[in-house]
Amino acid sequence: MKKIKFIVSFFLALVVLPAMVNAASGTVSVTGTSTVVVNNKVTVTVNLSSSTAIGSWEMQLDYDKKFLQLTSSSAEAGGTKMVDVSKSGVKSKKYTFTFKALKTGSTKVSVDMYEAYAFQDFSEISLTSSSKSLKIITQEELEASYSKDNDLKDLSVEGYEISPAFSKDNLNYSVTVPEGTTSVNVIATPNDSKSSISGAGSVEVTEGSNNLSIVVRAENGSEKTYNLVVEVVDANPINVTVDKEHYTVIKLRSNYVCPELYEESEVEIEGFKVPSCYNEKINYNLVGLKKDDGTVESFIYEKGKYTKYNEVTGTSLKIVILDYDKELPGLSKATSMIDGESYATNIYEQKDNYYVVYGLNVATGKKDFYLYDALNNTFALYNNDQVEDLINTNKTYLYVIVAFGIGLLLAIICIIKLSLKNKKNKKELLKEPITEEVKKEEVKKKKEKPAKEVKVKEEKKETSKIDVNEIKELTEDNSDETETYYLFESDRKKKHKKK
Repeated sequence: MKKIKFIVSFFLALVVLPAMVNAASGTVSVTGTSTVVVNNKVTVTVNLSSSTAIGSWEMQLDYDKKFLQLTSSSAEAGGTKMVDVSKSGVKSKKYTFTFKALKTGSTKVSVDMYEAYAFQDFSEISLTSSSKSLKIITQEELEASYSKDNDLKDLSVEGYEISPAFSKDNLNYSVTVPEGTTSVNVIATPNDSKSSISGAGSVEVTEGSNNLSIVVRAENGSEKTYNLVVEVVDANPINVTVDKEHYTVIKLRSNYVCPELYEESEVEIEGFKVPSCYNEKINYNLVGLKKDDGTVESFIYEKGKYTKYNEVTGTSLKIVILDYDKELPGLSKATSMIDGESYATNIYEQKDNYYVVYGLNVATGKKDFYLYDALNNTFALYNNDQVEDLINTNKTYLYVIVAFGIGLLLAIICIIKLSLKNKKNKKELLKEPITEEVKKEEVKKKKEKPAKEVKVKEEKKETSKIDVNEIKELTEDNSDETETYYLFESDRKKKHKKK
């Protein structure tokens, strides 16, 4: 009996087990961000996968249109239906859908209808599906949810011990490293994984003090700065003072990079070979000096004297501005700011943005005047000779105009004088012709009446007896009457006849 049961069980296993082995399974997953701000976009990914090659499939995406609006889809028809056939069989297929969040609230995206068939035997694949829940919030709610943690969890310098021991509430630390060290590895760990850190990692250092800043930025944007001073030991520092500022001469080439148009060189300072940068055109040797705060600046070094090197870079010119305290023709002296530094310049007017400076061309080694455009930070060669010629020409024109004006004024004065003189002469001439005319009239009357009777002679005698004063009154004319006679000839003749 037991033997019969065993045989039946064996044959049942042969029938059932192959069917169980051939049954394929798969998953339909929906993934994406869990929170989205209203009016922003969110992307959801639908992934169909199976351990057996899939020959065909059909799925339908479902979402609440009150909360979400579909803006793009990678589905075959561009909508929410995913259906396709594979010619060679695939084990996974991915779709992406982008939605715009319409209003605040909670919703979900899911694949409710789905089926897939195996590529080899077209058997149906058993699938399981999931959904993605979304929370739609306002921007204010999002920012309020951000983490404010901007602390460090740990701070260290690889291979060295910082002082004091680290504490998240202490912001200032220091570490001493051997002479010749050119870089250190700063390790900073944020207290919150959502925070970001800047200033950590491999950092270059030079001899003396190096001030490093490690900034922790929290998720909400608030920042905290930790300060780390890396002191690189210099057994024999070269300390100098320039313009009341204290510096240390850089003695390692790796810590001082030459500016453009300069070649690497070296000079001897206090018995040390110090890296320098040399320009043959202008015969400048530059050395690097470091301030107490770690800032490195270039100085012109010549026979133990240090002069600050300020190179101003324009669009196409590189010049070193030199001192020039003379006033150029047509301009006035001024002090102007160029690239953050104060220089002696010449300007047209205070409101102008153009300055004339005297500088040394780094590329050619020539000294000349340059016109600086403060708005565009550019330089152009300023031809002072042409300006002087123009000024001299303008002066010549001015002299000609002044001379012409003086000549014209003199001519007007002469004309006025001549006019007055002619008027005076005319008045004098008016008196003489009238007197002569009166005399001629009297002579004429005498000639016209030579044969008059004795009566006439008696009248003449009576006339001769007239008092001398009366004759004088008769012969005299006032000046006004004389002018009237001269101007109006006909009236004068009538008056003479009456006489």
